[in-house]
Amino acid sequence: MQNPRIILLLLLGAGIGLLIEGCRGKEGPQGPAGPQGPAGQDLVRPQQGSIQGTARGKDNNGNAFTIPFRYTYYYGTSGTVQAIDTNTREFSFTREDSLGLGNISLTFRYNASNQSVSNVTIDGVAADISQQPAPTYTIQQLPSVPNVFPGTTQNISNVVYAGDSVTGRLLYIRPSYNNVPGIGTNTHPDTVEATFSIRVLPIRSYGRVTPTP
Repeated sequence: MQNPRIILLLLLGAGIGLLIEGCRGKEGPQGPAGPQGPAGQDLVRPQQGSIQGTARGKDNNGNAFTIPFRYTYYYGTSGTVQAIDTNTREFSFTREDSLGLGNISLTFRYNASNQSVSNVTIDGVAADISQQPAPTYTIQQLPSVPNVFPGTTQNISNVVYAGDSVTGRLLYIRPSYNNVPGIGTNTHPDTVEATFSIRVLPIRSYGRVTPTP
């Protein structure tokens, strides 16, 4: 025979459940969607500073091209600077676009005592990923060939190094040339102009660094 107290407790529990269910109203319609949240941060490739500018020229058929670019992504270190001597610093950094299609790498030495720049290396790809298909232009330093080809021009100017940041301008020019052995033909000259603003990390190298000439 079951305990009357247990039966009473079961009946009370069932009654309370029915009372709660009876008091519960019907669910209303679903409300409108909330506003779009902010874009998430790229945790794989951080962003800092920029290299931005434009590549201009004509292809060998005379068709003009203009390729704007703005690169903010980097891998590893944002950029580095190391002392070569009392007045000279060597800077090195790279920036690329969100897809990794376009990128520019810069290395140069800057002498603060006379504002001179030397040992300039500029290479990469100018690309505009907002266009379909995306136009690209290869930035490649080419050596001079005496009496045949003057080589490409690559300059860094307006350098300002303050605190942990360096800013400046870059200019790359590929001249016109015809049937240069190992280089080919470039019927029309091309130019790439850009500005940069980069945070750099001071480093000290214990390898052998070549002194500034």
